[in-house]
Amino acid sequence: MRARWGIITVLIALTVLPGCEYGRRFVRKPWGKGTYIPAVVCAVVGAGAGVGIQEARRGTSDVIVNGRVVAREKDDPEYWKGAMVGAPIGAAVCGLLGHAIFDHEVTAPPPPAPPPLPTPQPLPPPSGKRIVLRGVHFDFNKSDIRADSRPILNEAGEILKENPDVRISVEGHTDAIGSDEYNKQLSLRRAEAVFRYLVNHGIPPERMEVIGYGKRRPVASNDTDSGRAQNRRVELRVMSQIQELEP
Repeated sequence: MRARWGIITVLIALTVLPGCEYGRRFVRKPWGKGTYIPAVVCAVVGAGAGVGIQEARRGTSDVIVNGRVVAREKDDPEYWKGAMVGAPIGAAVCGLLGHAIFDHEVTAPPPPAPPPLPTPQPLPPPSGKRIVLRGVHFDFNKSDIRADSRPILNEAGEILKENPDVRISVEGHTDAIGSDEYNKQLSLRRAEAVFRYLVNHGIPPERMEVIGYGKRRPVASNDTDSGRAQNRRVELRVMSQIQELEP
């Protein structure tokens, strides 16, 4: 009876353990020497204990001859029954305890270290400063500087003041309406108007060169009004600039 209750207890433990956190860790652990060695030892011990219990439970039987009790003999001990019950119970109990106590949990390997960040490359040494000057546009057949062009020329003047070693070319252009000679003179008048504006803004005249290209260098089609408006312009081009800029 006791053996039966022992087996039932072990089965209940195996059923309940996986439901809790400790039980999940218990089940996930690899079954190793901590399980097998105690199980083998306790199987031998359990078998011996079962044999001892069977011996203690042996009864006696009367030997009757002609209706008279002539002797008493002990019953067959059936040691094998005790060994078969004690061995699995001992192996199960000690194996489970050994697994819980001696077997080690497998820990996940640490995540690999992230790759080292690339070493930032040094910036290239500064070269000569790039100067961008915006040009201005003119009304048809006019060389007067428009009001909306003055902020652009004021900005160009400030840039030139900040870079006193820069020389520029003031280049006038026209649309394609009119003769070549007329347009060349008109483009020159437009360039001179910008030249005078910059001189009045404080730019030395020797830093500027005035050129009139007429209608030879269009930047848009002369077949449309918008294209012709783009061609009526004065461009400011940097002829030479500083090689190094002080920080």
